[in-house]
Amino acid sequence: MSKPADIALTAVLTILIITDTVSNLLVIFVIKKNKDMRTPISYLLVNLAVSDITFAVFVAPNHILKKIFTHPEGGGGSELCRMLTSGNFAWVGAASSSLTLVAIAVERYYTVMGPLGSKGKLNKRRVKVSKQQYI
Repeated sequence: MSKPADIALTAVLTILIITDTVSNLLVIFVIKKNKDMRTPISYLLVNLAVSDITFAVFVAPNHILKKIFTHPEGGGGSELCRMLTSGNFAWVGAASSSLTLVAIAVERYYTVMGPLGSKGKLNKRRVKVSKQQYI
């Protein structure tokens, strides 16, 4: 890639990462600030926002910083490579995002298919218990 293309790609990715982080932090802030918004589906949306921030922040070293910085030699450099620039943390965010979207889809399915029944209905305790199991 040519130098102007590298600069343009870096600028666009940086803008996207900043926009993603700020907008998802606003979602988290709004749900935390308003007591009416503290519903099970909102807890899932907060989890989705956190996983989206995680993906955006940790995918940045793969595309932006690898052209600027090099890893130090030795054990520290290999650990840095394994944790940050290999994308392991980014994949944790992506997997968490996917699982949260599946949970939201299942909850919406049960809400639409059985609006009067309680089967499959999420409540705050169920969402919090499932959250604590995986942390």
